[in-house]
Amino acid sequence: MKGVSDQILNELKTAEKDGLSVMDLKERLDISLEQITSALTALMSEGKIMQKQEVENERYLARTAITEESEPSVITDMNGCPCFHCLRIAKCGVRQPDSPVFCRELEEWMGADIN
Repeated sequence: MKGVSDQILNELKTAEKDGLSVMDLKERLDISLEQITSALTALMSEGKIMQKQEVENERYLARTAITEESEPSVITDMNGCPCFHCLRIAKCGVRQPDSPVFCRELEEWMGADIN
């Protein structure tokens, strides 16, 4: 599985801020969807990649400044999170008018661009 994860990570680094969907990865790497899904799950849990929701699908992006010594994010990494000073936090949630899924400030803080 390590080889598949490395291949996916290399492809995501190449795609940069545009990211890739699962189907893009399947076409580029000729790997089964099951292997791709499993590797993506592992890479996200390790904090090496992040998921970007789009209107019709989701894409995956490599996190910036990835090194071999990278560690998964921890709660101390929340410094500067825009949620902590947001005036809409009381009404924010998935399936709500204000949602972390579509929050520009949160996405910019996490290091991804919204097109």
